[in-house]
This record gives sequence, C-alpha cells and structure tokens, in this order.
Amino acid sequence: MKKYKNLDIRNISILISSFFYAGFFPYGPGTAGSVAAFLLYILLLRFLNPFYYLALCLFIFISGVYFSSKAEKISGIADPPFVVIDEVLGYLSVAAGLLWMRFSFFHLFIYALCGLALFRFFDILKPFPIGIIDKKVKGGLGIMLDDLAAAVFSLIVLRFIIIVIAGF
Repeated sequence: MKKYKNLDIRNISILISSFFYAGFFPYGPGTAGSVAAFLLYILLLRFLNPFYYLALCLFIFISGVYFSSKAEKISGIADPPFVVIDEVLGYLSVAAGLLWMRFSFFHLFIYALCGLALFRFFDILKPFPIGIIDKKVKGGLGIMLDDLAAAVFSLIVLRFIIIVIAGF
C-alpha cells in the first residue's frame, strides 16, 4: 500500500477494479486476484446455472472495462498492478469451460486448479497474440482483453488435458 500513498482506496473504482482490494496484496497481485476468482468460482459452482454464470462474466467484463479505466485515471498509471478485475474475469472465463462437465466436486476442483495454473502461465508469459493485445489496446478495454485472450489459450489447453485424462 505504501507505493500508492496518494490513492484514495475508498473510491468505488479502486474497490471494484482491485476486486475488493485483492489487488493490493504485496506479492503477485495478479495471482492474488486469480486466486480470489478461483475461490469465487468454488463458491458459485453449485449455485449458478451456466446462463447466470455467463451473465455474471459479461457483467464483470463491462464493469471491469469501466472501473479499470477510471482506476487508470485516478492512479495516473497505465494498467496499474492493483487492477485485478481482469484476472478475475480471465480465470472465471477459463472456469466457464468446466460448467458443462459432469465431474465430481473433487475432479472439478482439480481441473479448476489446473485452469488457474494455466491461466497464470499464459497471463504472465503473454505469447502471441496476447502480448500484442496487451501493448496495442489501451485503457480499460485493453486491460480486460489481454486476460480474455489468455483465458482462451488456457481453456484450449485445459480442454485438451481433460480429453486426454477423462476421455471427453
């Protein structure tokens, strides 16, 4: 928190874009945001049907574009490290690929953890075209889109892993 001395953390844009302050975790704020999303997924897993889950992801995308743009302006930093709403959307997008799987809770938990590791890998590494999106698309839209691209890569690899292990 020390490096953001002049930042009003009570601002709603900071609250939402940091996913309720998970982005202020001192070590690996992106990973902290992704882990928070993993925990949210585990909580929502049995309560939301796929339609409501996807509606939630769309809501997070729209609000993430808006609030992360505001957080950039408030902080004066392009793609501030404390903005992790993009990691939340990215991970929840990966986990959306598990919604139609009829696995036990244990197996879903393991695949969800695997999806978390894959998402962090692609989000940090930023292979083509993720890196291009990260560099070329600015503002809140760019913040959100590069993580969605990382989610697509992660989902493809996770699906392949499930096919190899479970056979479908």
